[in-house]
Amino acid sequence: MKKAIGIRVAAVALAGVLALSGCASQSSPESSEPTKDDLQLSVQAPTADLSVGNFGGGDTTIYFAVYDRLVVQDLDGALVPSAAESWEYSEDNTVLTFKIREGQTFSNGEDLDADAVVASIEAQRVGPASSAQLASIASVEAPDASTVVITLAQPDGALIWQLAGSNGAISAPGVLAEESAKLEPIGSGPYVLDPDAGTVGSVYELTRNPDHWNAEAYPFETVTITVIADPTAVQNAMKTGQLDFANLTSPDLATQFPESDFTTGEAKPTAVGGLFIVDREGLVVPALADVRVRQALNIAIDRNTIAEKLTPGVGAATAQMASPAGDAYDAALNDIYEYNVDTAKELMADAGFADGFSLTMPSTVLSQTFDATIAQQLADIGITVNYETVPFQDLYAKLYAGAYGMFWFYNGYGGSDAKDMNQILSGAVNPQATMTPELEGLLDAANAAPLDEQGQAFGAVNAYYVNEAWFAPVNAATGLWVASNTITYTPPVVYGGSLLAWQPAE
Repeated sequence: MKKAIGIRVAAVALAGVLALSGCASQSSPESSEPTKDDLQLSVQAPTADLSVGNFGGGDTTIYFAVYDRLVVQDLDGALVPSAAESWEYSEDNTVLTFKIREGQTFSNGEDLDADAVVASIEAQRVGPASSAQLASIASVEAPDASTVVITLAQPDGALIWQLAGSNGAISAPGVLAEESAKLEPIGSGPYVLDPDAGTVGSVYELTRNPDHWNAEAYPFETVTITVIADPTAVQNAMKTGQLDFANLTSPDLATQFPESDFTTGEAKPTAVGGLFIVDREGLVVPALADVRVRQALNIAIDRNTIAEKLTPGVGAATAQMASPAGDAYDAALNDIYEYNVDTAKELMADAGFADGFSLTMPSTVLSQTFDATIAQQLADIGITVNYETVPFQDLYAKLYAGAYGMFWFYNGYGGSDAKDMNQILSGAVNPQATMTPELEGLLDAANAAPLDEQGQAFGAVNAYYVNEAWFAPVNAATGLWVASNTITYTPPVVYGGSLLAWQPAE
């Protein structure tokens, strides 16, 4: 069965998840006279579908610039009001009520009222990329033009965090079902995507939306986002002034950017990378149904060497899905799968696979750094990996179709233990909707736990994932960044969650 989640991958304290009244306003940097009115960013791959309910993943910068949500996460990861000016849970955490700001409109002139919000949530509830994350919703209603009431089938500690992310995007009702929304989304966010100014799949131009409720917090008149797949090309574009910001793939690269022209710094934990073992029922790769095989996979991976050789300074070894910044994280769990080829071989033999087996995995821009190393380390215990090259824009369709028993993937930390521990049971990273009675019980308890007990409760969920080897996490991505001195950058808890992270330098 699909389990509603209680997700984007860095866990922050859960203060404010339940029984919130949402009385704070969205924080923004102090305003000053802009010294720069354009911002130049890059992404590694284009997003195939920007329509509500169909955003399967990838960089969220464009998506969150165009679409507002009822609530959002600020740069520190806290929930703050946005299209809704306040929210409140019922005493039993099964009814969530939002009050909508008055006077808001979408960029095509349609009104953003309670009915428009309901229409978007209903679209998200049936969307292939979002339905599983919102499965705890029993109904959503608009008793009046400024009130939205969401009734839950059961407590879901992650729901409000889901609504703060891509699954809460609010689109103009008139285009929700239109094919044009895939590439020309219509929202009420701080920016509007100009389809005539860019080239689909190559360059995207965002124009500031002066009618956004918090427009003064977004000083850049335009934001240009260029698709650059090659990290070296990104670094070169930074050096020549074609970009204002870039993530660095190695600490050594920081020396190429002098302090007179650039600022460098360390990012917060952003994502967990590793092998997502999604075929736990053995429908694609029969061997993966045996927990001993999944445990052998984990033990066969030399995480420390990968961190040292492949992600030096931009990723730490981890054997768990929880963010190092969250309360559910337990450092002791990393010791369970200490690298040991002999132990891994014994587990394979015990499971009846002493001679190993073969499987196919996709090779994408996310995995190419690791493909050869992972293949060699798995070959040491008799597992032959055959790679199939897949363009990133085609990956999600294949994952949703269950084409692979496992694959290398990066899942972004979401700023909430509840969100992170639940999201990995849905969508492309759990296409078979695998669930067990024990895990269901742990999730039910965690999602209904009092606020001050949720960290421990979701810690039990995290431990289950580790002990049952539902995944083979390898790398907790942190990373370094470089910015032109014409802007200031504040590393956010949720990367790409808000363009507020970038501001003109004073």
